[in-house]
Amino acid sequence: MNAAAVTFGDYFPEGSNTGDTTASPKIWEDAAGFQAALTKFSDATGAAMAAAGKDGPADLDAFKAAMGPVMGNCKSCHEGFRVKK
Repeated sequence: MNAAAVTFGDYFPEGSNTGDTTASPKIWEDAAGFQAALTKFSDATGAAMAAAGKDGPADLDAFKAAMGPVMGNCKSCHEGFRVKK
């Protein structure tokens, strides 16, 4: 998820807002807000990676604590920058 978080913005360059897409026009209209959401997402995934360590989280509760912010950031970005069909 961290790899996706740090590269996801690359899929929405200027001018890619046409065609059949579920990407919201808000991505391009509020590019700074979209970038801020991506930064929050990559910060959360980076923290989850650090918390996981080499051998992964110690237990289910540690996994939930590490992934909760990641999933929250996923959800908020989908709510703000995606058109539901």
